[in-house]
Amino acid sequence: LHVSSTAYDVILHPVSSLLVSCTNLKLLLPGKQLHVQIISLGLEQHPLLVPKLVTFYTKFNLLDDARVVTENCKILHPLPWTLLISSFVKNEHFKEALSAYTKMLNRGIIPDNFTYPSVLKACGEELDVDFGRMVHSSITASCHDWNLYVHNALISMYGKFGKVDVARDLFNKMLERDDVSWNTMIGCYASKGMWQEAFELFDCMHAEGIEPNFITWNTIAGGCLRTRNFKRSLELLSQMKSNGFHLDPVSMIIGLGACSHIGALKLGKEIHGSAIRSCCNEFENVRKAMITMYS
Repeated sequence: LHVSSTAYDVILHPVSSLLVSCTNLKLLLPGKQLHVQIISLGLEQHPLLVPKLVTFYTKFNLLDDARVVTENCKILHPLPWTLLISSFVKNEHFKEALSAYTKMLNRGIIPDNFTYPSVLKACGEELDVDFGRMVHSSITASCHDWNLYVHNALISMYGKFGKVDVARDLFNKMLERDDVSWNTMIGCYASKGMWQEAFELFDCMHAEGIEPNFITWNTIAGGCLRTRNFKRSLELLSQMKSNGFHLDPVSMIIGLGACSHIGALKLGKEIHGSAIRSCCNEFENVRKAMITMYS
C-alpha cells in the first residue's frame, strides 16, 4: 500500500532516523524488518533512503544485500554506488568493486571525487593497468576539480603498477600536497628500491614541515639499513621516538639489525628491553634479530 504525498513527507524522516539508528546500534534484524516496511510503503527508491540502506547492509558486511539495493535503485546520483564500491574495496573485493564501477557507468551515472579513490585503489591492488588508465582518462575528461584524495590515489595506483615516473610527475604537478601525498610518493620509491630518491624526498618533506607517518619512518630507516647506513638508521629511529611514535616489531628489527652491524650492544639491549615490555619479543622475526645481534 503506497502512501499519499502528505503522509509520505510525514513518514519519511522518522523512517530515515530509525534506519540510521539500526545502523549505528548494529541492529540487524530490526533493520531488515524496517527495510521490508520501507518497501511496503513504496519508499525503497527514495534518494534519502537508498544510501542509508546501502550503508546499513555494508555495516554488517552484507555486501550482496547492499549490491541488490544499489542495482535496483533508479536514482542517478553516484552516492549509493560510491558507498558500495568503497565497501567492496574495504573488504578487499577488488574485482567486485571494478565490476560495480562498470555497471555504474553503464547506467549513465557520473562518478565524482568520492568515487574515484576507491576505484583507483581497486585498480592498483588488482594491478589492472588498462582499467587504471581508463579511469585516469575519465577523471581527466571530467569537469571535476581533482581533490587531494584523487591525486593521492592516482599516485598510489601508479606506484603499485611500478610506474614511478608517472607517479612523480603527478606529485610534482599537485598544487597542494598533504602528508599522504608525501608518504605515498616515498612509498612508491621504496617499493622499487629507489632509495636515493626516497631519501631525498624524505629530506624535502622535513624541510616543508610535513610530519612523516609511522610507515614512512620505518620505510626510510629500513632503507638506510639496506644501504648500510647503519648510524643514520638508528638516528631516524631515535627521531621517530622523539616525535611520539613507539617502536613496533618492524622498527625493532631494523634497530637490532643496525646495532648488530656496528656492534652497538648497549643500544641493542635497550631495544631488547623495549621488545620485552611491549611483548614484541613474541614475534619470531624480532627473536631472530636478537639472536643475530648477540651472536
